Amino acid sequence: MNIVPSVNANTFTLSAIIIGYLLIDELTPAEQNSLGNWFMLIGQVLCTNSAQQQVLNNRNHTSNPTNEHIINDNIGVDDLQNILQKMREELNKFKNN
Repeated sequence: MNIVPSVNANTFTLSAIIIGYLLIDELTPAEQNSLGNWFMLIGQVLCTNSAQQQVLNNRNHTSNPTNEHIINDNIGVDDLQNILQKMREELNKFKNN
């Protein structure tokens, strides 16, 4: 199953922020709370599973082939400014509507 897109970490994170902001206006506070808790539970299941797999891999001295090509993104001030600018542009679109 390949459901995680092949985009850099900054874009992936920014997409989550934008989707979160989009959902705020569409949902009541109770719906936001319920959906947010549901998403967090999914995240906890994924974290727990991957942590246990890492423990088993370390004990067996094997590596998980899906983690061999993790890229260490070094983010600089210019990158942060670009991300903030994109976020401002997206938020301004909602203010104007």
